[in-house]
Amino acid sequence: MSPQMPPQVSPHRQQAAPLRGAAAIPTGLALSLLLLSAATPAQAGKAKPVEKVLGPLPASWVGEIPGASGPIRWQVDLEADGTYQLRQTYLKREPERGFDDIGRWQLDSDGRLVLRGGREAPVFLEPMGRGRRLRKLDLEGERIRSPLNDRLNRLSEPQPIDPELNLVGLFRYLADAPSIELCATGRTLPVAMEADYLPLERAYLQSEAAGAPRLATLEGLITTRPSMEETQPPRRTLVVERFNRLSDQKTCPGAETLPLRGTNWRLQNLEAAGGSQQPPAGGRQVELLFDPDSERVSGSGGCNRLMGGFELEGDSLRFSPLASTKMACTPAVMDFETDVFRALEQVRGWRIEGTGLTLLGEGGTSLLRYQAEAEQAAD
Repeated sequence: MSPQMPPQVSPHRQQAAPLRGAAAIPTGLALSLLLLSAATPAQAGKAKPVEKVLGPLPASWVGEIPGASGPIRWQVDLEADGTYQLRQTYLKREPERGFDDIGRWQLDSDGRLVLRGGREAPVFLEPMGRGRRLRKLDLEGERIRSPLNDRLNRLSEPQPIDPELNLVGLFRYLADAPSIELCATGRTLPVAMEADYLPLERAYLQSEAAGAPRLATLEGLITTRPSMEETQPPRRTLVVERFNRLSDQKTCPGAETLPLRGTNWRLQNLEAAGGSQQPPAGGRQVELLFDPDSERVSGSGGCNRLMGGFELEGDSLRFSPLASTKMACTPAVMDFETDVFRALEQVRGWRIEGTGLTLLGEGGTSLLRYQAEAEQAAD
């Protein structure tokens, strides 16, 4: 077993001088301390793989893909905040018929673009040529063996569709400013006071919610409207085409039941080092705990205890420079810890689904996947 050094605390932004003899810091830990220093411009470039894979966002891709009942025109719109819009238009139907979807996208550990929205199964696409094209993959995320076209081509400028579809979201009416947080994307949009809006407002006021969210089910159009504030640019806005129902539910179906703060999160997979990795044997649990009453975070990288601060605003999350103890472990554990700290530096957002926490990088890239400790104990 490797010797342990006294558990001193030192900020990772400092560079430790190499030590000699039995108390020397192993190469892996010294490298870890260096990697956790403030990112240089070159490092920052490596920490943002999304633009290298997809090109600058927002962007739109269009193409005709063969289907069982004839060609289907696909259009995919991606936003930098990790949301997407998808329209499939069946060209052989009379009249042409389109189906719209919205949701969230991410790049998985294999570099595939994965769209998860209102469909039962995710949509897999393979980015090609730094985002100039997207290749349609099958339901398992594999390439389709066919001589027919399977590519969507990037448009020179984004031309987002105005999706028209069934929607579920958390509606609020406060100070004459109605808004809705869409369950499929997590985005909050203003609601236009037109079309079938008034029945929704009446139902909300009768519920005596007083500014609190209430779950609304409706048919709607997402389009661009002038901002209510004259100094602001036009905004994406929801138009209620048909109001269906308002319930007393205050969260989206399947929404998180565990809070980010106060839950002990245990790492399941690291996806920021060229592929999905699990913590190696021989180390301690890799964990995070966000303090319920302050902007402080603590936990473990697998060998050393970590501590530091964080900035949280909605679904945006950043860690301040983290500090750790100075303990020596096996090279495999130390190398994995290095990658964990590097990934934590790149975190820009978060998402909770059930009892799982995913920490996200620029553009919604999945970096680290955690599970609530209580769920693991139940297993």
